[in-house]
Amino acid sequence: MKKLVVGITAPGSVILIAGQLRYFKELGYETYLMAPNHPRVTAYCQQEGCIHLPVALEREISPIKDLKALFQVLKHLRKVKPDVVNFGTPKVSLLGMIAAKMVGVKNRIYTCRGFRFEHEKGIKKTILVSMEKITASFAHQVICISNSVRTVGIENAIFSPEKSQVIYKGSSNGIDLERFNPNRVTAVEKAILKKELGLTDATFVYGFVGRLIDRKGIKELYDAFLNLYSNNDSLRLLLVGPVEHSQLSDATLFEKMNNHPGILVVGTQLNVPLYLSIMDVFCLPAWWEGFGNVSVQAAAMGLPVIATDVTGSKDAVSNGFNGLLLPAKSTAALQEAMQLFYNDEAIRKQFGLNGLEWAKHFESKRIWDAMNQLYQNQ
Repeated sequence: MKKLVVGITAPGSVILIAGQLRYFKELGYETYLMAPNHPRVTAYCQQEGCIHLPVALEREISPIKDLKALFQVLKHLRKVKPDVVNFGTPKVSLLGMIAAKMVGVKNRIYTCRGFRFEHEKGIKKTILVSMEKITASFAHQVICISNSVRTVGIENAIFSPEKSQVIYKGSSNGIDLERFNPNRVTAVEKAILKKELGLTDATFVYGFVGRLIDRKGIKELYDAFLNLYSNNDSLRLLLVGPVEHSQLSDATLFEKMNNHPGILVVGTQLNVPLYLSIMDVFCLPAWWEGFGNVSVQAAAMGLPVIATDVTGSKDAVSNGFNGLLLPAKSTAALQEAMQLFYNDEAIRKQFGLNGLEWAKHFESKRIWDAMNQLYQNQ
């Protein structure tokens, strides 16, 4: 029986590997998740039937804590003796690849989910690039979750074209098309939620799912909606996801969104398909992504998508087919696209139908089967 260790840095990243370890357990692997101690991680391991390998990890650079974490990772790997490791997200990948190399793990895979250095400057950027180069150098194979991420990695000499690959059209885990299926949401469920949120059938809803932070373009989305609402107060903006105040440059933005009569801030929700089902247009004006998973989830629910023509984000949308790709940080372009979809019902419906076809490229099992082929290599 092959032993597989998958690693993530932050507890919230369990959503990036939903269903994955259960699938590999069903294939006969002995599965482990290396991640911090957290209720979300505990719940994931129970649901997926994997063994938790706890490690205290910091997202930011912290030399003393990182050294302690490296010894924890080494201890786990020496005890488990895995045949395959697959680490994703920067910190656990760096420490995990170093430790896996030291203990002689035969198959070391780095899942590159994007680059934090893209919008950094100076010494911090230099350090982050160096960390990525070390991680990639210790990996046998690098899985890039989008073609644009792979391009950035090659251009910055982090890894070679020969060492890196993208599985099909991208994404790290694929999309659960059974869960993100508009036919699985009943009319009664939608009616109850709309009533709770004060929405009528005539209300037009723009939607967003993700962390409420600068990098996701939340300020541009707020400003664009504000302008549209000033001319049409029947519009609504539905924001699903947690706020991270430390990553909002405008300390008053969350309060302004929360108090705006046209904006519904509902926090993190477990039933994302239900919330997507009451939206008319999905918006993700991110500055960069690893891969815009939620854009594909929205497409799978039959929504037209407005996203940005930037790393990771542009791979998740077929421009002019199921969505529109805009310049990042452009409130004017975002407002124009939002207005277009409001005005043109025919385009809105056609893009929504096209999204159902687009999403089929990202079905989870296709991604996992391709991973399994890599895991079989020695």
